[in-house]
Amino acid sequence: MNKIVATLVLVLLTTPALAGRAVDDIQVDDPWVREMPPNMNTSAGFLTLVNRGRVDHSLIAARSPLVGSVELHTHINDKGVMRMRPVREMKVPAGGRTELKPGGLHLMLMRIKRTFKAGDKVPVTLIFEDGSRMTIEAEVRRFDMMMQGGMRQQMPMKMAH
Repeated sequence: MNKIVATLVLVLLTTPALAGRAVDDIQVDDPWVREMPPNMNTSAGFLTLVNRGRVDHSLIAARSPLVGSVELHTHINDKGVMRMRPVREMKVPAGGRTELKPGGLHLMLMRIKRTFKAGDKVPVTLIFEDGSRMTIEAEVRRFDMMMQGGMRQQMPMKMAH
């Protein structure tokens, strides 16, 4: 009986340490938001999530006090037309990384309360599958910066939402 109790206590004490919380395991690199074109009230956020832990995590939501809503999105190629689609989660594998970048996974910032200009900082709270939260500041960058590095060549000319 004592061995069973000791084993149970050991399992209960070590399981949380092995599981890791997303906020302890996830590192956020280079968060940025696209500068808004004139007369727009939407933008997109990009970053890299690096999982330094030993268990998989998932980004399941995001919030910002400067916008009405934030959705997790990706782009898909639908018969030659790039379309944005919401996703339920963005998986970050143990020991791996997930990139949110133009033309791929991204944070869709909607109903923006004020215009974002290059150099501004946008607070964004990332929410993970275990309920943990991490607030970051994303720098607003000019739209043409995202088009550098061959982005124009990777994306078909047609775009649709």
